[in-house]
Amino acid sequence: MGRIAAAAAIAVGTALSMTPAAHAAKDIEVYTDDPGTKGGMAWFKAYGEHFGICDRDYDDLGVRGRLTYTYRGVTHEYKLWHHSGHHQDPRLNCNTYPDDINIPEGVKVYLEVCLQEEKGAPLKYCDTDTGEA
Repeated sequence: MGRIAAAAAIAVGTALSMTPAAHAAKDIEVYTDDPGTKGGMAWFKAYGEHFGICDRDYDDLGVRGRLTYTYRGVTHEYKLWHHSGHHQDPRLNCNTYPDDINIPEGVKVYLEVCLQEEKGAPLKYCDTDTGEA
């Protein structure tokens, strides 16, 4: 009887170890690639799928953030700009995407942040990172 119990315990332990790991969402925070103080930052919070940007430097440049992901062959894109003033206190210069973004759990997201002189101008000092919803 002891051998049967031991074999059953091993079988259960093996089955449990083969169970897929729990989903691990990944937040992102990415900064522009300009020299010195990084003028822009974008962030993505996986819980609730929130996206925002901050202008971090008094440099006469605005910030553009872009969040993209592909699900079932369709690419979705969300953009944010901040071009309405540049203060040295970054708390005064953040924008968040106003609507809920419903990204399916486990989907990879791409976040890009760049500096711009004005909306539509060429992008400068861009950097990207990836996360997971």
